[in-house]
Amino acid sequence: MEKSGRKFKGIMVDEIAKIIKENPYLFFVNFQKIPNSKTEKLRRTLKKSSSDLKVVKKSILKLALKKRSLDSLCDLAEESCAITFAKDDPARTSKILYDFARADENMVIKGGYIEGEILLVGRIKELAMLPPREVLLAWVVGGMKAPINGLANVLRGNIQKLVYVLNAISKKEEKGG
Repeated sequence: MEKSGRKFKGIMVDEIAKIIKENPYLFFVNFQKIPNSKTEKLRRTLKKSSSDLKVVKKSILKLALKKRSLDSLCDLAEESCAITFAKDDPARTSKILYDFARADENMVIKGGYIEGEILLVGRIKELAMLPPREVLLAWVVGGMKAPINGLANVLRGNIQKLVYVLNAISKKEEKGG
């Protein structure tokens, strides 16, 4: 019986390690006293943003992290831990978690991992406060568009001045000619 238990544990470790490999953004939360209904609501909300919440036994999570050479994250995998995996837009995922934690004091964000960097709670809060990705992209496009519009307006002004000068010359020649 013990041998099959170890085999099952090994399969679970491999599965979690695979999920960690496929999802570059990780968030660790502690939610000991949250009712199952709220956890399911959080899961549904996260799914909409290409994220997933998994409750994982501490020992399995630590082994999976070590398997992916992320030993430094093992300190975040304590107590009743859940891990949120995100494929893209970590700001959206952090906002969902942050808003949920503000609404329910039983959920505590412990930290995260984004592109090789461990994030403490303060950094996750900063990330959650960022505007949505679409807004940031609009700002970038607007910033790139502004100098082009300025150049177009300057050129348009010079062309208009040239047209006025040519019209004036044409009228002068008509009167004098």
